Amino acid sequence: MTESYAYYRLPYADTYTVVESGEAPRELSSYRMVGEDNGFIIAPYSITALTPLLLIPAHSVTERPLSPDGRRHHALAFDADNAEMCLAPSSCYTDAFAHFHNAVAAGEYRKLVLARRKAVRLYDDADPRLLFERACRLFPRLMVMLFHTAASGTWLIASPEILVEEHHSCFHTVALAGTMPFCGGMPEWSEKNKREQHVVEEYIYNTIHPLADDIVTDGPFTMRAGNLVHLRTDFRFHLSNRNACDTTEETGVKNLGMVVEALHPTPAVCGLPKAEALRFIASHEGMKRDYYSGFAGPVGIKGETHLYVSLRCARLDGNAMTFYAGGGIMPESRCEEEWMETEAKIKTIANVLQYP
Repeated sequence: MTESYAYYRLPYADTYTVVESGEAPRELSSYRMVGEDNGFIIAPYSITALTPLLLIPAHSVTERPLSPDGRRHHALAFDADNAEMCLAPSSCYTDAFAHFHNAVAAGEYRKLVLARRKAVRLYDDADPRLLFERACRLFPRLMVMLFHTAASGTWLIASPEILVEEHHSCFHTVALAGTMPFCGGMPEWSEKNKREQHVVEEYIYNTIHPLADDIVTDGPFTMRAGNLVHLRTDFRFHLSNRNACDTTEETGVKNLGMVVEALHPTPAVCGLPKAEALRFIASHEGMKRDYYSGFAGPVGIKGETHLYVSLRCARLDGNAMTFYAGGGIMPESRCEEEWMETEAKIKTIANVLQYP
C-alpha cells in the first residue's frame, strides 16, 4: 500500500491525475521552499509541528479517465441530526462573530475571516476515491483534489480559488471574494460583497507588484462554483528580472516560492492587515483550521504548476467527515447572514454524500 497519494482534476478536464509515493512525504520548512522539487504540495493554513508543509514526490504520476456514469453508486447514509442546515448560529459562533465584527467595525482591520466546521457521522466508511469521482462530476468548473498522508490525514477539496499557477514562466493568480447563492442569471451584488472583493483585489495587486512585470488584470466578474457564485478578478504576470541574479532554473524555482510566500494566506481566508489578522484569528476563532484554507496542488508536474486555496474542504476519517467553511467579516456584516453563508458553503461540498 502506498504511503501517500494525491488525486487532482483540473477545471473542465475529463481526466484526472494520480500522484503516488511509496514513502512518507517530505516536510518543507517554509512556503518559500515550494517549487524546489516537483510533486504534489499539501500546505496548511499555518505551518506547525502538527500541521507540516508537505511534498509528495512525483515518483509515480498517471493520468486516468473519469469513470463513466454507470459507475455511480448510491447516496451515502449519514446522521441527519448533525447534518441538517442550521438556521440559527451556535452560541460559539455568535461569540466569535462579535469579537471579529467589533474589531472590524472599530477600524482595527479592513477585513477578518471567521471559519467554522461541522462534523457528520456516516453509517458506513466513505470510499475517498468514490467521493473524489462524485466531486469531479458535481463540480466541473472547480479544481477537485483528494490527498492522503499519515501527517495530514485524508482531505477532499473542491476549490474555486487559484493561489498561483505557472506555465511557461507566465504566472496567474486571482482575487476571489463575495458569495451568493446561484439562482440563475446575473446576481445583484451587495455593497458589502463588492467592497470585500475590492479589498482582496487591491491586496493581490499590491502584493505581486514588487515581484512582477506586465501585470494584466481581468475583472471583477461573476464566477459560478457549484450552487454558489463569487466575484473574481484574474491577474496574469511574469516575474520581474530585478528579482533574479541570473537566469538559471534554480533562480526561477525560488521565485515561485517567493510568490507563494507573499500571497498566502490571502485576504479571502485571513484578513487585512495580514500579520495582525493571523494573530487575531488564532486568538479568537476557537478552532484549528489544520489544512483548511491552506493550499494544495501539483508543482512542476507535466511542466505546470496549479496551486489552489483549500476551500470547500472535508476531512475524512473512517465513518466521520468534518466540513470547513468561512466568511469575510466586514463592518456591514450580520451574524445570521454570515452563518447562513458558511452553511451554504458546507452544503456545497457535503452534496458529494448525496450525489448519485
